[in-house]
This record gives sequence, C-alpha cells and structure tokens, in this order.
Amino acid sequence: MSEFVVNVPDELIPGFRKLDQKEVNAVFSKALKERLAERLMFKVADELLKDSEITDELALEWGSELKEHAAKQRRK
Repeated sequence: MSEFVVNVPDELIPGFRKLDQKEVNAVFSKALKERLAERLMFKVADELLKDSEITDELALEWGSELKEHAAKQRRK
C-alpha cells in the first residue's frame, strides 16, 4: 500500500483526533475511492460526449420533460 501526505483543514483536526489511526485511514480510503470513482466517471462521460450535439440546455429540457412525465405516471 502506498502512503501520501494529506493537508487536513484545521476545523477537522479535533474530529480526527478522536479517532485511532485505523479509523482515520478508513475514512480517507473510503473518501478517496468515492471521489476517484466520481472523477473517472465524469472523465469517461466527457470523452464519450465530446462529439455529441446535445447541449446542456437540451439535456436540462429533456430532464424536465422526463420529470413531468414521471410525475404524471405516479398520479395515475
């Protein structure tokens, strides 16, 4: 396993001092895994959509329409 240095904001230090080293490592490992997965997913999505003609505005419009359709289906 690799080690690296992390700068922790001062306001979080008291909370980390209440944990043992194993718990701190678990917190950082989980956060790193989640954030890394999220960033990689966005990187892949950007690559897949780089030649797309779908604009942000169109995606938002479709999302609104889908939300309205789902709401109507729930009311039935």
